[in-house]
Order: sequence, then structure tokens, then C-alpha cells
Amino acid sequence: MKEILNGRYEIIEEVGSGGMAQVYKAKCNVLNRYVAVKVLKKEFVNDPDFINKFKQESTSAARLNHKNIVNVYDTGVDDGIYYIVMEYLEGITLHELIQQNKGLSIDTAVDICIQICEALDHAHSNGIIHRDIKPHNILIDKNNQVKVADFGIARAVSNKTMTNSDNTLGSVNYFSPEQARGGYIDEKSDIYSLGIVFFEMLTGEVPFKGDSAITIALKHVNEQIPPPSSINNEIPNFLDEIVLKCTNKKQTLRYNSANAIISDLMKFKTNKEIFLAESSNQSMEGEKLEALNRFLLETSSINSIGKTQLNKGYNKNNKSKSDNDKVKAMTIQNNNSTEDKIDAYDDDYVIEEDKSKLKYSILAIVSALALTLVLAFAAISFIEDYLSVAEVEVPDLSGVDEITAQNTIENLGLEFIVKDRIYNSDFTEGQIMSQNIRAGEKLKEGFPLEVIISLGEKMIEVPDLVHKYSNEALVLLNESGLQGGEITYEFSETVPWGLVIRQNPDSGVLTKEGDVVTYVLSKGQEVEYALMPSVIGEIVTEAEKILLSKGFSVGNISFRSSSEYAKDIVSYQSYPVGTEVEKGTAVSIIVSIGPEEVTEPTTLPDDNGSPVTGRAQMTIELPDQEGMLSVAVERVLEDQRQVVYQQTHTKEDSPLEIILEGFGVQKFEVFINSEYFGAQEIDFGN
Repeated sequence: MKEILNGRYEIIEEVGSGGMAQVYKAKCNVLNRYVAVKVLKKEFVNDPDFINKFKQESTSAARLNHKNIVNVYDTGVDDGIYYIVMEYLEGITLHELIQQNKGLSIDTAVDICIQICEALDHAHSNGIIHRDIKPHNILIDKNNQVKVADFGIARAVSNKTMTNSDNTLGSVNYFSPEQARGGYIDEKSDIYSLGIVFFEMLTGEVPFKGDSAITIALKHVNEQIPPPSSINNEIPNFLDEIVLKCTNKKQTLRYNSANAIISDLMKFKTNKEIFLAESSNQSMEGEKLEALNRFLLETSSINSIGKTQLNKGYNKNNKSKSDNDKVKAMTIQNNNSTEDKIDAYDDDYVIEEDKSKLKYSILAIVSALALTLVLAFAAISFIEDYLSVAEVEVPDLSGVDEITAQNTIENLGLEFIVKDRIYNSDFTEGQIMSQNIRAGEKLKEGFPLEVIISLGEKMIEVPDLVHKYSNEALVLLNESGLQGGEITYEFSETVPWGLVIRQNPDSGVLTKEGDVVTYVLSKGQEVEYALMPSVIGEIVTEAEKILLSKGFSVGNISFRSSSEYAKDIVSYQSYPVGTEVEKGTAVSIIVSIGPEEVTEPTTLPDDNGSPVTGRAQMTIELPDQEGMLSVAVERVLEDQRQVVYQQTHTKEDSPLEIILEGFGVQKFEVFINSEYFGAQEIDFGN
């Protein structure tokens, strides 16, 4: 054995060996972690068919990612050595745990079985069948986490010849009848093997034993599994029935899925005391117990197995009786008018009975020999009949139409089953997309072949996007399986800004899944702009004409005194000259009323008797709006108003600080774009 595989996996020690491989503990020098490396034995390496199946199945198993499945990290070949790299676990196998404890407690067995079911449910949902469920392939780590190993590997070895090696005997103990016959295997084959594993956990032993793999396999085909309670009378009937449903000879009568088993096991955990009380006939009156048990069985997945079938041939209450008790029971059960007079303990009767027993013993031995010969010939006949069934090579049906495929399969003597019909863009409607048995593999006549048929490319009805916002339109398209395409914008007199005006394709049209739908968003009504003319210095009537001629309207007109402009002349307009302004905008103007009449304010005299003027700062927080802001400040006196400040600003000039002059306490009003903005009283401190 090489010390390092592919320059990456450093072999440390051998930790186990199975029928097809040795298992080594190794260290991955790339990710610096311990891994388990399973190396194929030499006898498998020279079989091309086996190697191809091994590669395909190990690759499929590597797709599984579940807490109860041993992760497969890598597969490869190095100098003729084929290997699989898996998660390394410190713990023991379920086989070792059962052997150490000679069976497990009911609670432990149920908990482990639930975790195995969760692993199987995940694998089956991903189209992978294990094919070799047995305690040897189930690991329990140091945290009591159950991990199922070797998914997909069993398929590679399923066609190898059955031998009497210890490993093969170990697997055949858990074979389903269809595996023993070499028949069609599906998820329910794993469920059968799980039922045997559950049986062994509960009882400490497997249901069938024999000297060879063939002997055990034939028992799985022909003999009924005994209920676990026939070995361990503490097992309640409910768990008996779960085991018997898992191990039904007919695949169709087993559980439909591993998840259905979980449901029944959880029902047991929830009502454990009731089921255990039923087993011991304690803690509950018989009629109440029977009614409740009947209800639970009817609401579980195991109602296809009745109690009569479960208990047939197995009487837990009588199995501990002594031989004398059994003789008495036989006599009582077969009594007639003559035997009523016989004393079972009379000495003469016992002597006569001994003579009769000797005679019957000889007859029993002869009968047993004859029965053995009959069974032997029957077994040989069964094997010959089985081996005489012809095998056919499965053809490649990919892309073949349904009718042709069905005729082809039925002409080969196989059963044609349509498992599903799904949409697919790579196959036209009615073509075979996939089959459960690969082309080129052998299948016995009469067995089923399952196929999946295409419904063609999925066509989707385009949703109505008109009058929807862009984000709403994208959500509708994504939910429908379509994509949003290029978005364009247009003005609209009727559709508000931001809503869809029209789409392509139109709503209700059928299109392919994934196709692109484009749409046009509204920019609202189209807006025209014009350069703002100057009306300052014009008489008010002329100013109105100029504004109207450029597409603007006249807004608020106010009148104020001005020392610069004569009466009736416009001294101010609310928009700066030369800027682009939306047509239809109202422009406010201020009209001069001529120079103001100046009245000498009352002042306080200085030391020389002259009036003193005070200075103070006025602060204005400008509004947060775009464009130019025309700011005017007026002093409010008792009989007149006086403009003391008038300038154009932007919001970036805020806060605006103005130095004013005055006497005492005076009131000032602020106008922005000719609109009243606020007032302040300024104390000049004189």
C-alpha cells in the first residue's frame, strides 16, 4: 500500500476491512484534516464493468449532504489503486453496539431507527438507493450521532457472484426477497433491510440463520419474518407491526417511504406508555386499552397488517409453559367424550402414553425425513425455475417517443411503467427523458422498467404588468418563471409617472419559461421649458404680456416703495432672468409705489445730544428647495414699511446672516420668492 495517495492523502493506519475494500485512517495534507480512505481490493480492479459502476455510483453518493450520512469528499485512482475519501468518524458500528449489548433498549433502538430513516429519506429523495443497509454500514460517533455509510457503492458490487464469505453472509442476512431473486430493486428494498436491522436491534439477533448465503436468501424469499416479541416479550405489538410492514414479501405492501416510518416511530415515542402498558397488560383496563390501540393503529401507516396476522403462530402468553403444561393443553384442546374421563396424572395412563409416544416418535422422524426431502426438491426446483428466466439487455430509450418505447419494452418481455411526466425544454412532448435501469444492463423478463416522459417545453401565460410599478412587474415575472427585459421610458398624458404604459408580449400570451418580457415606464406628462425673460423695469401691464407670451403666467403681485423704480414699474421678479423654467409656472412680481416718505425715527441722543444708530445681526434659515431663492427683508414701522435687504440666494447659503441698523426694538418681516416666510423682532440695544 502506498504511503501517500495522489500526493494528498497520507495513509496512517488500517482501521477496517470489508468484502470489497480495506479502510484506512489518513490525513489530507491539503485541508489538514483526518479522513477515511476506502481502497478497493485487487480482485475488483481488473473488472472494467465494476470500475465504471463504482465511479458512477460513488460520484452520485458524493452529492448527498445530510447529518446522518457519512460525507464522501473525493474519489480517484493512483497507480491502479481505486479509492474513495470519506468523513472520518471516531466511534463504533451499530453491529458492534448490538453485539456488545446483545440487543438494544427499546428507546435506543427507536432513536437509532429514526436517524437511519432520515438518512434514507434524504438519499431516496435524491434518487439514490443504498442496496446494502446492515448494521456494519451504520456508524455511531462519540456524540451518539448515527451516520449511514457506503451509499451508492453497493450497486457496483450487486452483480458479483454470491459466495459464502463472512462478508456476504453478513449482507444476505438483510437482503430483501427481490435482491435474493436478482429482481427489480427500489427504495422499498432499503426499507426491507431497515426492518431486519430494526428487528436485530430489538432482539439482539437476525430473524433467519443458515449455513450458506443461498440458504438464508431462500428463507427471505419463502419464510415469514417472526414478530420481534416472539423473542423478546417486552416488545409492544406496535413495534412488531412496524417491523412486519417493513419486511413484507411484497414491495407494494411495505411502507411507501422512510418518512412514513418516522411518522409511526414518532407516534410510538409520543404514546410509549400506552403501548408498553398494552404489552404487559397493566395500567389500563382491557376494553379501554384495546379501543385506544385500535385508534392508534388505524391512524398509523401500518394499518394494512392486522393483529390476527401479527400473532398468527406466536402466542406470547403460552410460550413459557412447561412440557407437561403443553401436554395438558393439547389434551384439553383436542378432547372428546372419551378423553373427558381420562385422568392426565393416572400412572397407567402415563405408561400407555409412553408406548404411544415411542410409536409417534418413530413416525415423526420418518415424516421429518420425508418432509426434508420434499423441501430439498422444492428448493432445487425453485432455483432451477429462477435461473431459467431469460435476461434481456435494456435498450437506450432517451429521446424515443412513448408509443415506440412501450412497444420496444413490451416486445422484450418487460413491463413498461410511466413513473412521471414533467416539463423539459430538451425533449419534445411525449419523448422519454430518463429510465431507472441504464441502457446495456441486464433485466429478467417480466420485471418493470420505469421511465419519465417529457411534457415538452413549459408554456407560461404572460401576466398583466400595465399600471404596475417596475418592482411589482419584476416580482410578477419572476413568480411566473419569466424574466424582465430592457426598460424604456416615455411621456404619457394618462399614465402617472413610474407606472407601466405597455408591455411586450401582451398579457395573456403563452410564452416559453425563461423568456424575456419588456415594458415601457411612464415619465408622466411631457414638460416644456423656456428661458425666463426680464420684466424688471417694465410697467405692470407690459410685464404681464411678456410673461404670457413666453408660456408663463403671472403669480402674486405685491406693491412696495422703491427709491430706484418709479411708481407702477416692476422692481422684482421671483425667477432669475435667463434660467430654464417649466412652462406654465406662475411668476410673482413686485410693483413699485414710488419712493417711500422718510420719517425721522425717534432716537436716543448721545452725550452730545445727537441720535445714536444701533447695529444687530439677523439670521435666516433658508428653505431646503432647489433653484434660486429671492430673499427680501422689510422693516415694519407704525405707518410705513421699508425694504432694508433684497438679494438672490440658493439653499446652500443657509443660514443667511444679515447686518441691520436701527433704534430700540424693531420688527422685520422676511419674504422668499415674494411669499411671506416669517418675522423677527430685533433689539438694537439703544
